[in-house]
Amino acid sequence: MKYIRKIVALLIGIVFLASLVISLGIIFAVKNINVTLITYADEQTYEKSYNEAKSALSVFKGESLLFLNTDSIANTVKDSNYTVASCEKVFPCTVNVVLKERLETFAVAVGGLYSMYDSDGKFIRSSTENKNVNDGTPNVEFIGVPVERIVDIAAIASTFKESFKGMRSLVASISLDVNDEIEGRVQKLCFNLRCGLKIQIDNYTESTAEKISAVYTEFCKLTDRQKLSGTLRGYRIGGEEGIINADYSKI
Repeated sequence: MKYIRKIVALLIGIVFLASLVISLGIIFAVKNINVTLITYADEQTYEKSYNEAKSALSVFKGESLLFLNTDSIANTVKDSNYTVASCEKVFPCTVNVVLKERLETFAVAVGGLYSMYDSDGKFIRSSTENKNVNDGTPNVEFIGVPVERIVDIAAIASTFKESFKGMRSLVASISLDVNDEIEGRVQKLCFNLRCGLKIQIDNYTESTAEKISAVYTEFCKLTDRQKLSGTLRGYRIGGEEGIINADYSKI
């Protein structure tokens, strides 16, 4: 008899737990998916992209909001021209998703083809020519940048863009000059501007934003003639505790 009471209590507990799970599933089932697009597309293209995004994300309707995560949503739109900028759960049944257009920005020459990457350094497509899919003008070419460093260099390029207020319109290529086998060697990241000037960031992984800021301040002081050639260098002077400096040379 004692064992029967225990079995009954266990069964009641299981039924109660199952009922609780089902109730939570119903209460927190996704009913509304609000989509916002960050894009430069025209109205017609925007509407098409919006409808496609809503359709793709509708697969999450009815699923539990408790277990829904950004990775699942990102995986759903990974083959589109958009990436997840943010995902907010609004209990009990709503998800707000912001999608950002992947802007084709960089190109890497590989075996006679160009691999195109977006502004975050994520691969988009391959092409026989370095022409942007949207406007036909060249993308910024990465030179000497290994695949495993593309995301990092793209992030630095984003910092550069914030200071200089432009990327593809200003920069023809970004070249990386490093050799990890030589201890103490200065690692250089160069922004080769379309006007002819080269901007060089020494030891580019250290105090990167500060060096770019110093370079931009000096860039604004250059004459139009100086901007046609020469090198503008950002570096730290005086060791690890030294100051960030930038200077221009005609070479």
